[in-house]
Amino acid sequence: MKLVNNPMVSIGLPVYNRETLIAETLDCLLAQTFTDFEIIISDNHSTDGTETICRQYAERDSRIRYIRQEKNLGIFGNFRFVKDAAQDKYFMWTASDDLCEPEFIGSMVECLEANPELALVMTDVKTIANTGQVVHVDRMEAIRLPEVVGHAEANRLLFFNYGDPNHLYHCIFGLCRTDVAKQCWFPTKTWKNMVADLEVAYLAQVAVRGSIATLPAPLKTYRSHTGSTYVKEMTGRRLFDKVMRGLEIRFSLLGTALTNDLPWNVRLKLFFRVFLSSMWSVRNFLRGRSVTALPSP
Repeated sequence: MKLVNNPMVSIGLPVYNRETLIAETLDCLLAQTFTDFEIIISDNHSTDGTETICRQYAERDSRIRYIRQEKNLGIFGNFRFVKDAAQDKYFMWTASDDLCEPEFIGSMVECLEANPELALVMTDVKTIANTGQVVHVDRMEAIRLPEVVGHAEANRLLFFNYGDPNHLYHCIFGLCRTDVAKQCWFPTKTWKNMVADLEVAYLAQVAVRGSIATLPAPLKTYRSHTGSTYVKEMTGRRLFDKVMRGLEIRFSLLGTALTNDLPWNVRLKLFFRVFLSSMWSVRNFLRGRSVTALPSP
């Protein structure tokens, strides 16, 4: 194992009450073929056995930094905390219930090292049920390498096209250049404190700073289960709240479209992409083709 004072990758792992799943997530990370990383665990004041499990792993592997928050920061706050703590060349989040193949991080590091115009890279994603059975595989062909190279404008537009189901948002858990990640933000407050689609506005901010690409292998596994934050929020909220959250996200995208360092003609294209995709979403909603204002993960 390569141990250095300044590893190449910081992995932010925000966690809250995941005693039944966190060990498997950590095992996947520690089994990576690429070993030059640190794991920053931010325990959001868990009330179950999460703390004990994380401390045991931290004692066994010096690459793990465990921080227990004195009070719950909320999901946005916990995600911000691990990003702010990152000091290495590359940064990525991992959910406390997700899994990955041993080649996951290494393949993305190799890609970013070879393609300086990329801001973030991700692999395809498998979705599994509680039983471990593969439900489906999201193959993100629209932003595949090498086609993305040299087509930055088309790449950006995809991340301002909000309204329909869009599995490109899995890229929130991809590997990003840390200097780019630190320029992007999460809101401090949302409608009814909803966190659904937190990745939408964030990835748009990444996209105006560099291209986002994917590799053609499902090396990341998303676990769909009843304890998932997204599942709980989408099944427990009124339609009105979902619509308001969707509007909130669209206003954020409009702001990102206009307040960046790109030329004004490019900014206006992004602005109108948000506007047109919103109109398309409303039309589909009125025709009964969509039951919420939010896309599915």
